[in-house]
Amino acid sequence: MRYVIMIQIVSIIALILLGAAAMFAWLQNRSFQESPALENTSLLKG
Repeated sequence: MRYVIMIQIVSIIALILLGAAAMFAWLQNRSFQESPALENTSLLKG
């Protein structure tokens, strides 16, 4: 019975970490795609 609870806890932690990694990768790709637009606006302001 204790092993089942431990497996559930480890599975939940693994899912949280995978979700955080997926969100971080998505944010990295999103900011990389928007960087030319940000450079253009900074050139216009400067």
